[in-house]
Amino acid sequence: MANMVKTREVFGPIPRKRGGFGKWLIEDPFANYFTFTTMRSKSKKHEQDIFGYLSEHHAGNFLINEPLDRHTWYGIGGPASYFVFPQSRDLLVRLLQKCKEWQIAQFVIGEGANLLVNDRGFDGMVISLAGFRSIARNDTTVQAGAGCTLRNLVLFCERNGLSGVQFLSGIPGTVGGALTMNAGIDQGAIGDCVSEVTFIDANAGVGRLSRQQIAFGYRSAPELQDKVLLGCTLKMKPQDESVLRETRIEMLKKRAAKQPLEFGSCGSVFKRPAGHYVGRMVEDAGLKGVRRGDAMVSEKHGGFIVNLGGARAEDVMYLIELVRDEVYKRYSVQLEPEVRFLGF
Repeated sequence: MANMVKTREVFGPIPRKRGGFGKWLIEDPFANYFTFTTMRSKSKKHEQDIFGYLSEHHAGNFLINEPLDRHTWYGIGGPASYFVFPQSRDLLVRLLQKCKEWQIAQFVIGEGANLLVNDRGFDGMVISLAGFRSIARNDTTVQAGAGCTLRNLVLFCERNGLSGVQFLSGIPGTVGGALTMNAGIDQGAIGDCVSEVTFIDANAGVGRLSRQQIAFGYRSAPELQDKVLLGCTLKMKPQDESVLRETRIEMLKKRAAKQPLEFGSCGSVFKRPAGHYVGRMVEDAGLKGVRRGDAMVSEKHGGFIVNLGGARAEDVMYLIELVRDEVYKRYSVQLEPEVRFLGF
């Protein structure tokens, strides 16, 4: 609580400079990170059909009007019309087919570690991959389900003396989310270890992509967008368990020292632009500690916007756009969000 005394609070409408929020959505990369709910009325139209189908095929594994703040690391977000936990690939494929038939929006979620959900929620179906957490090895090859947490993947590989993903230590989220954004640090990213990814495409067909078919880049994997990832095969290297453990512990200590892990957040809000560090730019712009409601630009690391306890999505969005504006004015650098947005 002592840190909060030093903060300065800002009020007012969301900044609309450089053409306004709507213009941003058309002109810059910010737009690519939103999931729009353009089919709102459709879910109401098929309400009885949807409920009947879920009751028959996903009994005990679905929720109605489920608050999404329970499913994100931010602890922010209104309700989803439907929240479903498919327990098999066939059930997942069929559910995606039904969503297309019902013409309702759907969104696949892992741990919600890199997600900001609208305060109004999401008028559609959120599909959890919690039922796809399997992990197994065959010699130096590891197969991991998309719902497997990165923590469990790191620990599994450590205990089996397999090197390649220890740099993911302390990064929240799941394998599916990590693949989608090629999560990692300067020393490496998950794409470096991938040999194959299994997915469901827009037509509900199951497919595979080899490492050579995926153009992994900094926080990007273009060929994995607009697909529901099922899992991947990782090629690892033998390493002593004690060495891997030491690396993991050291990385966790560094994260704890530099990042505001005591508060809810989405991790780094923005991707790092070439030749710059977001935290340093935010600090130089005098934005560390700036607060709106219970959302605050972290005083510990300027690249984080944290939830002090009761933040709303609109508060976080205000600060995101304030930071983008101020950094652009000072450096002529357009920050690209790393966080994903749902329901806006």
